[in-house]
Amino acid sequence: MEPHERPEPEPGGERPRLTPEDALRQLEGRLDRASAAAERLLAEATARAAAGEAEAPPADDAPPDPGRPDAAGNELPPAGWQTPETESAGAGRDLELLLGIVQTVRDHIPPELQRRLAEALRELLLALRALIDWYLERAERRRVEPTEVEDIPIQ
Repeated sequence: MEPHERPEPEPGGERPRLTPEDALRQLEGRLDRASAAAERLLAEATARAAAGEAEAPPADDAPPDPGRPDAAGNELPPAGWQTPETESAGAGRDLELLLGIVQTVRDHIPPELQRRLAEALRELLLALRALIDWYLERAERRRVEPTEVEDIPIQ
């Protein structure tokens, strides 16, 4: 399989699991293609600038320049692809990214290790529950038993 090829889905509709080496090769292929495309675009922009085409109006099929209004009068963000962010949108995106990372890591853990980790997590949660119960019992005992106060005569 070439680095840039994706494995064909099996008849059941699921993709076969990739080995870490195959996934790395696929990622390297994508990065190589993206790098080549970026170099090509940079070379084209340099050639246009040298030929004086940099100030020419964009062709109908060319994307509008960032920072200038598009056909609808909306100004494009500086990077051309950014969207206005609010705090909640940024937090939601961060959570999605974190969950995606956790899912990816989980998919690469062997089933036996997943089972052992789940058992260890269960034991940790049971220990935490016992600790909370102990602390609550101790706090209740303090409230129930009044503190002895002794009068000390002052002379």
